[in-house]
Amino acid sequence: MYVCCCNPFSDKAVKAHFDEKAKDRRVTVSEIYNTCSGGAKPQCKTCLPTVAEMVKDHNRKIIPIIPVPGTPDPV
Repeated sequence: MYVCCCNPFSDKAVKAHFDEKAKDRRVTVSEIYNTCSGGAKPQCKTCLPTVAEMVKDHNRKIIPIIPVPGTPDPV
């Protein structure tokens, strides 16, 4: 499925980055977008929530986060 239509890349590209370059480390939305879009900047930005959710899921697998009551989600 396409994640971004302005600078086309798919969920497969995002997952490939996780598997090949970030298997044992946390990543940022900026890193993923920059890598998967070939360095292009977001245009309409409607894809960013999807990328953010994929990053959050990946990062939680790397270092499980224990929520602290009354604090915002750190991811």
